[in-house]
Amino acid sequence: MTPLGGGPAPVATGRFGGRVAVVTGGGSGLGEAIAALLGALSAHVVVVDIDADTAAHVATAITDGGGHATAVTADVTQEPDVVEIVRIAEAAGGLHGLVLSAAVEVRANLDATTDEDWQRVIDVNLKGPFLCMKHAIPAIRRTGGSIVALGSTLGAIGNPGYAAYCASKGALVNLCKQAAIEEAPHGVRVNVVSPSACDTGLFQRVVAASEDPDALERFVAGNVPMGRLGTAADVSEAVLYLLGDESSYVSGTVLALDGGLAARRV
Repeated sequence: MTPLGGGPAPVATGRFGGRVAVVTGGGSGLGEAIAALLGALSAHVVVVDIDADTAAHVATAITDGGGHATAVTADVTQEPDVVEIVRIAEAAGGLHGLVLSAAVEVRANLDATTDEDWQRVIDVNLKGPFLCMKHAIPAIRRTGGSIVALGSTLGAIGNPGYAAYCASKGALVNLCKQAAIEEAPHGVRVNVVSPSACDTGLFQRVVAASEDPDALERFVAGNVPMGRLGTAADVSEAVLYLLGDESSYVSGTVLALDGGLAARRV
């Protein structure tokens, strides 16, 4: 695993100037959008992805725009890789923020989910965040930083065809609450942003594979009280709020970013 890019730590200007943030799954989808916004706001972004090309592409876009970024190819389910991610972040100027965006999805009902698919989803969506928090938290204690995990509406409700995904995201919420309670005395905040279907990310893969993508998007948006899908900007701004000083008294929360869907839950 070799880091690419880098350069000097960002100067303390801009909203996140002087801070280093790791974004897992930062090579595409919502992770890419979050990494780009952090870079635009002067953070040094450690863009982590299992795909070397996408991680390098996002890091290069940030540095070409005058920001600071390091691309790291890593598998968040492998503990040695996670240890190296944290080492690279600390070497860049300390670890101030961790965004857990790496995730996979398998579409299958419970009785049709293979053991292999179940394990893959649980490993990436739950074990990955566990390992990242386990090794990042000691570093974040030293900076008084923040952790934000990307959950899902399906972490609070069931949905046919997403047995493993729902289980992984539901467990992620409780894992983050546990971390928030344990780390509150040490000044480390841990929160979850739980989007519903968005115009970027895993849902768009479902859309692309459907027989009528436009019809599927209209149907899903029509079930949202606000009548639209979430956007990458919606998610990115929510994540940055929870990473930043503006949310200094917020920890252990789940921010339902779903256009009002949460209001329908019992």
